[in-house]
Amino acid sequence: MNKFIVGNQQNKDDQLAQTIVDAQDGDTIELMPGTYFSKESPLICTIGRNVTFIGQSTNKDDIKLNSSFTIGAGKTVIFKNLTITFPADSENTLSAYDGAKVYTNNVCINRETKDNWDTIYGQNATFSFKDTMILTGKKTKTIGLSLDQSQIFADNTSIQFLFQRKSQAYLKNSIVINELKLRQHSETHFNNLTLASYIVPHKKDLTVHSSSTFQGQTLILTSPKPQIRVHKAKFEVTNVQPEPNKLHFKFDKSSIVRADSKKPNNEDKEN
Repeated sequence: MNKFIVGNQQNKDDQLAQTIVDAQDGDTIELMPGTYFSKESPLICTIGRNVTFIGQSTNKDDIKLNSSFTIGAGKTVIFKNLTITFPADSENTLSAYDGAKVYTNNVCINRETKDNWDTIYGQNATFSFKDTMILTGKKTKTIGLSLDQSQIFADNTSIQFLFQRKSQAYLKNSIVINELKLRQHSETHFNNLTLASYIVPHKKDLTVHSSSTFQGQTLILTSPKPQIRVHKAKFEVTNVQPEPNKLHFKFDKSSIVRADSKKPNNEDKEN
C-alpha cells in the first residue's frame, strides 16, 4: 500500500489524473489544499481500484474537486476531508454499481448544473456517510441521493431529497431536505431524523409506498403543514414532533400507520 501526495507540482490536475490511473488496491491519495480541475474542464473518471482520497485539511472546503466519479463493480472507495462537485451536465457527481462500496467522512458532494441528474446514484451498491452533505445546487426538486437496490448508513448527514427503490436506509442524527420517498419494498430505519421540507412547497414531505417501511424514533418535521402519504405500506414512529394531531396524514386501509403508538387522523376521505 502506497501513499501519494498530490498538489505539490505545478500542474496538479495532471498529477491527480495520473495518480488515479497509477494507484493500486489499498493506495491512498492525499490532496493538498486547492481546487482540482476547472468548471470548464472537469474530470470524469471510473475508479477501478480500492482507493482512499484524503484532503490534508480538516476543512472540507479547502480541497475542491470539479469531478464526476464512477465506482467500478466490487470496488471500495473512501473520501475524507474534501468537496466534490460536478459543474457540467449529463453525469452524476458520484455513482456506484454492482457491489461497489463508498465511504465518506467530512465530505460535501454537490452539483452545479442545469440538468436534473441525481447528485449520487447507486445501483446494487452500499454507501456509508459520516458528517457528510449531499446537495443539488440551487435545484430543489432534483434528487440528491437515488438508491436502486442499494443501502446506506448515514450518521450526522444532510441529504437534499432522498429517493429509495428496493433499498434500505439506516439514518442517525441526520437531515433529509425537501423530500423523502420510499417505493417498492424499501425500508428506512432511523434514530433522530429531521425532515426539513420548508424550503420549497410540494405535495408531500414523506411518501411511503408499495410495501415499504418507515420506522424509527424521534422524527422532526419543520414544514408549517407537514404532509405524509402512506399507501400499501408501513409507518411506525415514536416521539414525533410536532405532535401527531398537527400532522396531515393520508393513508389507505391496507397500510399500518402508528404515530406515538396511536393511529393518527386520516385525511384521505376515501379511506
